[in-house]
Amino acid sequence: MLRSFWKSRWLTLALAVLDAAFFTLNWVGGYELRRALNHVFSRPINDISGYIHALGGILVAWMFATAYHGHYSHREKISSLNQVSGIFKAAFAGFLGTLALAHFLYKDQELGRAVIVAASLFNFVYLYISRTYLRVLKRRVIAQGIGLKRCLIVGAGACGAKVMDHIVGHPEIGFDLVGFVDDDSDKKTVGPLPVLGPLSRLPEIIRERRVEEVFLAIPSLRQNRQMNLVVECEHAGADFKIVSNIFGVITNQVKIDEIDDVPVIKLKQGGLPPLHAFGKRVLDLVFAVVLFVPALVIWPFIILLIRLDSRGPALFRQERVGRGGRLFVMYKFRTMYVDTPPFKEAPDTPEDPRITRAGRFLRKFSLDEIPQILNVLRGDMSMVGPRPEMPFIVKQYEEWQKRRLSVKPGITGLWQIVGRKRLPLYQNLEYDFYYIKNQSLWLDLVILWKTIPAVLFGKGAY
Repeated sequence: MLRSFWKSRWLTLALAVLDAAFFTLNWVGGYELRRALNHVFSRPINDISGYIHALGGILVAWMFATAYHGHYSHREKISSLNQVSGIFKAAFAGFLGTLALAHFLYKDQELGRAVIVAASLFNFVYLYISRTYLRVLKRRVIAQGIGLKRCLIVGAGACGAKVMDHIVGHPEIGFDLVGFVDDDSDKKTVGPLPVLGPLSRLPEIIRERRVEEVFLAIPSLRQNRQMNLVVECEHAGADFKIVSNIFGVITNQVKIDEIDDVPVIKLKQGGLPPLHAFGKRVLDLVFAVVLFVPALVIWPFIILLIRLDSRGPALFRQERVGRGGRLFVMYKFRTMYVDTPPFKEAPDTPEDPRITRAGRFLRKFSLDEIPQILNVLRGDMSMVGPRPEMPFIVKQYEEWQKRRLSVKPGITGLWQIVGRKRLPLYQNLEYDFYYIKNQSLWLDLVILWKTIPAVLFGKGAY
C-alpha cells in the first residue's frame, strides 16, 4: 500500500490541494506586504476585493505551471539539481502567466506589480521547501525498501558494470537492480549480481522478475536490434533507457523523430544559440561584478594569511586551456608550497603534503578560486562550465575528449555540486559532457544556486 501511494493519484491530489492553499496564502501575503509598505510607494494599494476576484484565474495559472514542469510526477527519482531547475521554470512561468492575466483578463482590477512579484517569490520559496521536503521524505521511504523501481541491465560488459556501480552507489535514486541479461554464456555473475539469461529471454525475464525499467548497456549493438529490444520491453511492460559508453544514461538529452514512420533517436546538438550565448555572457558579467566587490574586501586578508603561512607570492598564475584550445593565464590564490612542480595532477585528498596549512582552509571553502573572477571579466572563463585543464593533459586527450573544449571553462560546474573531486579532472568527463549537451541559462542558474551550500559546507573540496 505504501509502495503504491508514492506513485498514486492520491499523492498528486494531496500535493495539488496543498499547493492551491499555499498559492492562495502567498497571493494574499503579497497583497498584505505591499499594503504594509504603503508609505514606501507613491500611492496606497487599491482594495483587496480586486485581488480576490482575480485569484481564481491566477491560481489556475500557477497550478498549470507547476504541473507542466513536472512537480506532480512521481515516476522518476529526480536529482535535487533537476528539481531546482524545474522549480525555477515553474516559478518563472507562473510569474509570466500572472502578469499576462493582470494585463489582459484582469486589467480593470489594476493588480499591483509589487504584489505579483512578492507572491511569485513566496511561491518559489514554497515550492522549493515543499519539494525538497518531499524528496527527503521519499529518500527515507526508499531507504526502508519501499517504492523501489525494479530494473535490470542488458549487457554484462564494462559499460553495464559502470551502470551497476552508479545504481548501487546511489541508492537514493530508488532502483532495485535484479541482475543482468547477456548472450555470453560464460558470464554467470557481474559483481554480486547474477546474469539471468540471454537477450532472447528478455521479455520472459522482465515478466518473471517484475522489472519496471531496462538499461541497454551494449554500445556496439546494432540499431535494428536496439529498436527490437525497445519494442519487446514495451510489450513486456517495462520502460527502456539506452546507455552510451561516453555520455552516460541518455534520457532527456534525446529527441524522438520520425523518418517514414520509423522512430529515430538522436542526440541534441551541444552549444547555445547566439541569443542564449549573449545571455550567458551577460549572466557571467552580472555575477562577476556582484561578486567582485565583496571579493575585494576579503582579498587583502587572504593575501596576509598566505604570506604569514609560507614564503612565496600569494597569487598563483598558470597557463590553462580554454575554449577551442586557446591558452590563457588562470589566476588563483596559492594553496601549495612554492617548490611544488607546477604541472602535476591536482591533490585528491586534503592530506596532500603539497598543500600549505592556509591552503587547506582556502581550498575547503573554494576561496582560492576568487581571483578567477578576473578571468570571467576578461572573457577567458565563464561562471559555469568544465574545469580549466592543464595543457599537458589536453595533449593526451582522445579525439572525443576534445569535445570538452567546445565551451568556456568555469569557476563552478556540475563537478562542483555532484561530481567526485577525488577523481582527476580528466576522469570526471561525464559531468562535463552532460553539461555540454544540456547547457542552458536555466542550468547555469541552478548550478550557481546549488554551489552556495557546496561551498559553505566544503562539499568534496580538497
